[in-house]
Amino acid sequence: MKKNIFVFISIIAVFFIISCSNTSVDSNGCYIDIDDAVKAANKNNQDIMIIVSLGTDGEDSSDFINNVVCSSEFKSDIASKYSVVCMDFSQKAYDATTVAEDADDSAKKAAEKNAMIMQKNAKYATMLNVTETPAIFLLSKEQYFITGLYYDEEKRTLDGFKSVLADHSALIDDMHKMIYQTKIGNSEEKIHSIDALYEATNPSYRFFLYDLIASVPKLDPSNKTGLVGKYLYDAAVAKSDKAIFDGDVKNAVQAYLDIIDLESIPAESRQEALYTAAFMCSRSGLEEKSVVINYLEKAIELAPESEAVPAIQRVITALNTQTQE
Repeated sequence: MKKNIFVFISIIAVFFIISCSNTSVDSNGCYIDIDDAVKAANKNNQDIMIIVSLGTDGEDSSDFINNVVCSSEFKSDIASKYSVVCMDFSQKAYDATTVAEDADDSAKKAAEKNAMIMQKNAKYATMLNVTETPAIFLLSKEQYFITGLYYDEEKRTLDGFKSVLADHSALIDDMHKMIYQTKIGNSEEKIHSIDALYEATNPSYRFFLYDLIASVPKLDPSNKTGLVGKYLYDAAVAKSDKAIFDGDVKNAVQAYLDIIDLESIPAESRQEALYTAAFMCSRSGLEEKSVVINYLEKAIELAPESEAVPAIQRVITALNTQTQE
């Protein structure tokens, strides 16, 4: 069975500090540090392949690593064509991040480096919403999400994995064409290309397109395309999501608060932004209940006829009851 690693990754992400490390490629041609894989992808004009596993700790992960990644042809057939990063969250990898207090300086530095790499990889795996292993994803060199690579147990061989890639080839080609289109043409053409790529991207991973999303208002200051409001809102969503992955709830909330007075965004969308900010404040304890209630009351004022109003009113009532108790 596949093994759930969401909690393990989350714990790792809390305890270690993000940092840089020296380039490191293993004998299979795989990077161990996501930053190194991104740099290589840009240098070599390759897609990024991310493999998340529990190493030898899970049967499925072990089979995939042993039968696919460690096969003699993986380096030539896969790692030469993609910038591959293997994120190992096994107990062995975790043990390599710690040393005894009386260890020498070189051992401590090695453990610190391993910890930094694991934390960065853990953050990225969380962004990819990894809950099971093995998990394999393709991203463009710009770190735009292309697809997950899903396979059955019968294809847990190198040839089987190559057949999975072949099955996704049309989708991958289409995504590459759409990414290219966002870089050419006039401003209006770029915006429509960005919109096409955005709609083609899995909604769970659209925040990877943040740089493109945020460019729309700059490309179309007079809103000739009619898409500026959409992307002002979606930029706020992406900015908030990125802040959450950084553990920065305050800025995650502020991303929504920054857009509530922008009239180019539909009132109901601004209402959603406010009650989302209120929810985040309440759940995290960032603000007092009175502030949360104020956000919710303002949300109603923005779009008093929206379908969300009854639910917002019920939340206000519940919070007022709690305050009085």
